[in-house]
Amino acid sequence: MKLSKIACAFGKHSVDTQSIRVKYGQQYGRCQRCATPLEDGGLNQWVPVALRDAGLDHRRLR
Repeated sequence: MKLSKIACAFGKHSVDTQSIRVKYGQQYGRCQRCATPLEDGGLNQWVPVALRDAGLDHRRLR
């Protein structure tokens, strides 16, 4: 297992600059290492996209 995959497991994702798209005024991209969808949190901070967990609650991917 690569050390970069371990960093993703701890939430230290690195956005792929070529995958950044703008949708509804918000920037979205994917992690270079694990392909997790990320959204721009402001000030060069990329956070995982919140998803619905079986329609019950929001959760964040890691």
